[in-house]
Amino acid sequence: MSSQHQSALAAPAPPPPDAEQELARVLASPTFAGATAHQRLLRYLVEHQWAGRVEMLKETMLAIEVFQRPAGRFDPRKDSIVRVEARRLRERLHRHYMQDGSSALQIDLPKGSYRPQFLAVTSNAPRSTAQELVERGLYFVRQGHEDGHRKALERFQTAAQVDPDLAAAHSGVARAWLQLVATNIEPPRPGVDHALAAVKRALALQPAHADSLVLAAQLLHRFEYDWLAAQGLFTRALRAAPASAYVRHAHALALMLRGEFDLAESELAVARQHDALHLGLRAHQALLLLYQRRWHDAEDTLQALLDLSPDNVLGLSLLAYTHLCRGEAAAALALYRQVSTRHAGLSIGPVGEVQALAALGRPVEARCALSALQTAWVGRYLPPYQLAMAELSLGNADEALALLERAVRECDPNALCLPVDPAFDGLRGQPRFDALVQRVRGAGDKRVVPEPAG
Repeated sequence: MSSQHQSALAAPAPPPPDAEQELARVLASPTFAGATAHQRLLRYLVEHQWAGRVEMLKETMLAIEVFQRPAGRFDPRKDSIVRVEARRLRERLHRHYMQDGSSALQIDLPKGSYRPQFLAVTSNAPRSTAQELVERGLYFVRQGHEDGHRKALERFQTAAQVDPDLAAAHSGVARAWLQLVATNIEPPRPGVDHALAAVKRALALQPAHADSLVLAAQLLHRFEYDWLAAQGLFTRALRAAPASAYVRHAHALALMLRGEFDLAESELAVARQHDALHLGLRAHQALLLLYQRRWHDAEDTLQALLDLSPDNVLGLSLLAYTHLCRGEAAAALALYRQVSTRHAGLSIGPVGEVQALAALGRPVEARCALSALQTAWVGRYLPPYQLAMAELSLGNADEALALLERAVRECDPNALCLPVDPAFDGLRGQPRFDALVQRVRGAGDKRVVPEPAG
């Protein structure tokens, strides 16, 4: 992202002059009548935000200052009072604006955050309709497959049309486009450009919108290989929403792809505290174990995921890859064929079949399968990174390197996996390959790559 792009990511403006009156109106409303705990919590959050004492807007401090938990003995892993009451306060605010009347200025407590925001609105009805569409979009995007991503994009786009000033709608558009590109359903361009335009719009409306900051960070990292700027945006997102599973999850994935495994594991653990059954989160926990070459632990994690969702494409693909990495090519082939049958729109199944056939000593069948894939995918985006995996499994190292160079040049989203992917352990130490690793990490990064599996 250029300096021109980053100019859109300015620091948030101070509260508007009528914010204090809006706080008083909310606290005196029928919805908040008798809700002394929520009155106290909301006033505490707003007043500390105004005073710039953001260090006080953390779970432990809220437990001590607002809910009288004993200092030094509060354990958020055992006592969820702050998270529970913040969620209830968020619901009460929503109910207030639905039942007690609209206002030109409204208080919002973003999910996963303890930092309230004051949003200027023109009408409560369109915002309610748009917000409902956003929530539906978030449901669809979590399904993790093409149909869900496309339905999510449609809902988010409609929400943005209904309420052009709703940052969450534009953020959702960016998120759906990023998912379509990241899963190789759409090519990097123009998908990334659509995502970038949407996230810039979201941040112009709400500069501290945590989900949008995360999306901007991912766009910088995955498609411009600018880790320094991306990490700055991740830091801002974590400050805005330290309890957001989405923010922690995205940061963990970025750290994982750089080989910063301990930090990634820590972030995933925090995310799990807030969203234990998120399927994508569980899949990326398994991916971390796979990148650490902990094959059996990865399999256990994936089996637990598939117990929840037997047809989960990421779970099936990663389980097949785990089998392939530890030399169980027949089991890998069977699973990749399931992926090809159940998720025919994705190339990872057929590419995996090529790798498994090659590992089984059946190169003629593997080459035929690769040719069939390339014929079937004419007119669709076939990631050069995945083709490189197939060619390397057939012993064609030079062709694999040429495809990887193309993947980096085209910003194939898979290229960011180069520093840690076991598929390319055989190329580590070769100058062409190591130059690509340094390219996706960013200039000047000398981090040691994982050792090839023994």
